[in-house]
Amino acid sequence: MGPRMRGAVPGQYGRMDGPRHPVDLYETQPEAVDMLLRHVHLTDPILEPSAGRGAIVNALRRHGLEVRAFDLHDHGAQLTLGIETGVDFLSMKTTSGCRSIVMNPPFKESDQHVRHALDLLPDDGTLAVLLRMTWIAAKKRADILPNLDVMLICGRLRMPPTGGIDKGFGGAVDFAWFVFKRQPGSPDPFVRA
Repeated sequence: MGPRMRGAVPGQYGRMDGPRHPVDLYETQPEAVDMLLRHVHLTDPILEPSAGRGAIVNALRRHGLEVRAFDLHDHGAQLTLGIETGVDFLSMKTTSGCRSIVMNPPFKESDQHVRHALDLLPDDGTLAVLLRMTWIAAKKRADILPNLDVMLICGRLRMPPTGGIDKGFGGAVDFAWFVFKRQPGSPDPFVRA
């Protein structure tokens, strides 16, 4: 019998020491949105379909952009943000007139959110998705890779959950903005395998 493997050290490599937030609510740091806007031009209005408590909404509005925000769950966001709750993005049929989509989707549903956003994106539209940098490396996502316009590496962002459930997480995971663009005039500009 070979050597015994020891378990991961708490907090090591972004390991979560406690249970995940039940609906994957991990708040985006404003610096991440600032980085996106330094490198990518977004045409508003912007759709934020997984708005949570409004971190991305606040950051985009701070830059003078018009944002329409939705979330499936009511996370107790400030009423002044105007986040419409009870709206399932995966059931939306349009972007509600928005030209761009910016989101940090629930990680366990990230594939569905990205693919649905690509289907809804209008001509000349931009989709910016904040995810773990390794997200794009999965073989099952190879079909959308040719449609990636820009990948902005954000580095090790601290993405704390609301309520501090994941006490051991200390920003040990690299994140990136994956930015997709839809070109006008093409009936289906997104390559599918």
